[in-house]
Amino acid sequence: MTHHWKILLKWAAAAVLFYLLLVVCALGEQMFSGAVGDADADLVDQPMQPVLTQVIESVRTIVTANRTPVYQRDAHAKAHGCVRAVFEVSQTLDPYRFGIFAAPRTYQAWIRFSNGRVPVLPDTAKDARGMAVKVMGVKGKQLLDPRLAGATQDFVMITSPNFFVRRLEDYAELERQSARNTPFRYFFADGSPNPFRWKLRELYLGLSALKSAPTTPLSEQYYSASAYRLDTKIMKFSARPCDVLPDPGIDRSTPNFLRDALKATLRRRDACFEFMVQLRDDGAHMPVEDTTVRWSERVSPFVPVARIFVPQQQFDTPAQNEMCENLSFNPWHGIVEHEPLGKLNVLRRDLYAQTAAFRRGHNDVPPHEPTDWCDALPAHCRAGQWVD
Repeated sequence: MTHHWKILLKWAAAAVLFYLLLVVCALGEQMFSGAVGDADADLVDQPMQPVLTQVIESVRTIVTANRTPVYQRDAHAKAHGCVRAVFEVSQTLDPYRFGIFAAPRTYQAWIRFSNGRVPVLPDTAKDARGMAVKVMGVKGKQLLDPRLAGATQDFVMITSPNFFVRRLEDYAELERQSARNTPFRYFFADGSPNPFRWKLRELYLGLSALKSAPTTPLSEQYYSASAYRLDTKIMKFSARPCDVLPDPGIDRSTPNFLRDALKATLRRRDACFEFMVQLRDDGAHMPVEDTTVRWSERVSPFVPVARIFVPQQQFDTPAQNEMCENLSFNPWHGIVEHEPLGKLNVLRRDLYAQTAAFRRGHNDVPPHEPTDWCDALPAHCRAGQWVD
């Protein structure tokens, strides 16, 4: 190798190291800003309507491209099953005694367990998982228009305690790239070579949310990730398994082993979750608008306020799977005491409603919010009572 080539290689190595140093500096700056900065300062006055229009267009493209031929959800399209559950509100302490938690009571509920990514992937792939709870027979003033509202309270949760998108315009760009099947370009400023324009912190959070599958969907902890009202207070919520469940012994190499694991577990035993609330401490770093910031459980721990009981059952039937596919979950299906907070949640309200209407229209399914188990699946009931 000539002397000139050696010099060129040294300069190339130095340039690569310098570029990597810039990337590390960009990541460090973003992580530091997310940890100590005023996370909500630049998020309060975000324009909504143009972003909503862009997102709806992208989401319709995603839904249409991934129809099977049924038009599926644009996220959490793969269901592991919808199971019957009982939402049992306990005698809670004064700081939590509002809305659905105001007094001890038992409600019927449906739970939909799912994978997060679209297009649908085998359960062997790393993914975020979802748990959406629809509590029925809830009294109180509903948030949505009466044409969309029922008497329900939806608690929509994922296996990550925070999201990886800060701004509405970022959400629109992510959906635009996803509609093109190039979602990773979102994190790298659509191919910009400047690492200070990249969203490295969001990339870190997004990759952290992708986890190996659990032994069963009943063994994961799920989080709201965004903030909600608890009357005049502000909360996040979470569902944590009551017990360590035994491995159901399912072959984990099959593409749908989480559904098989859910079936095997509920064939043999009951299961349950503690439903918990985390109150916001106004003096701590607990932003409302910025959903990428995890609230400190040391400053404000999650406190159990209810129990979700999942009885032993068989759920994997054609009728119940169809009902599961047609159910609509929206954080805004609920009462005013638990209003979702922040601009991203306002976007979700309109986006989820529009997407659900788009799916129902193409699938020829009328909108319906169930009032109880028998209303959802009358063929399983006699004299108004559920019969397995």
